[in-house]
Amino acid sequence: MALLGLVNTHELEEFAVALASDLGRRFPPSSEARTDPGAQHQIRVILEGLGARAVRYNSEHGLGIYKKAKLGNVFKWKLKEIGYSNEFAERATKEIITRLAVNKP
Repeated sequence: MALLGLVNTHELEEFAVALASDLGRRFPPSSEARTDPGAQHQIRVILEGLGARAVRYNSEHGLGIYKKAKLGNVFKWKLKEIGYSNEFAERATKEIITRLAVNKP
């Protein structure tokens, strides 16, 4: 039964989808093309907040390498599904995963 906890990622996937959906709600894909300083600040603040939520989730659930990678993949694919470009999805995912790697529980 202990192995089931290692491969059961349903809750983690729901969390990653919730992060991506929150980003989609607060900074829609149509805003992605904006280059003004206000948009750059807005996306930076949103991603910092999402990264902080991911770090908090990690400290509560003790994610290993596999689950961190799973979180990043689900987050990235949900962003693409919502309508973000591959470049934007990669950049946002990198920021979230980097926060997880740097802030160990």
